[in-house]
Amino acid sequence: MKENTRAAEFRELYDRQIQRVYKLALLLLGSVADAEDIAQTVFLKVWEKAPKFRDENHEIAWFLTTTRNQCRDLQKSFYRKHRTAIEDAPEQSVSLTSNVDNEIWQALQSLPEKYRIVLYLYYYEGYPVKELSVLLGRRASTLQTQLATGRRLLKEKIGTESGGENERKAGETTETHDRTDGTGR
Repeated sequence: MKENTRAAEFRELYDRQIQRVYKLALLLLGSVADAEDIAQTVFLKVWEKAPKFRDENHEIAWFLTTTRNQCRDLQKSFYRKHRTAIEDAPEQSVSLTSNVDNEIWQALQSLPEKYRIVLYLYYYEGYPVKELSVLLGRRASTLQTQLATGRRLLKEKIGTESGGENERKAGETTETHDRTDGTGR
């Protein structure tokens, strides 16, 4: 009976967090297969360790940190450094609502990790700077600088890739989401 309760609780936790874990892993690794592996590894850790979370923010922070750490471990692994692409087969891409969204997602994946993760959590997950500061253990002013630099890099990347045609749209996309206190959610 206790095992059924544990399985039901795990299923609820899985349903709440799987998209967050998968999207972050995909963003950090750029590979559908690797993101799926990381998601599986993260939830295996949850099953084995059965961590107790104080509240929803603690749960989210645990999943974000564990996912990021698992991605870093994979990136440092011998396997990752020494494997070759299988016939350079194209991978499935994340299904986004428009070409502009897809273009922004692709450009976001090409940014350095410190900008990529902050922009992703801010715009895709909807976290205000104050919460990001707690989640990532960085000062709010540092995060605001990283957001500004990341937006600039993203805008440059999109302008370069599309010959400038979507530069205005990208600027509008990032500027309309500007918020530091969480009111833009």
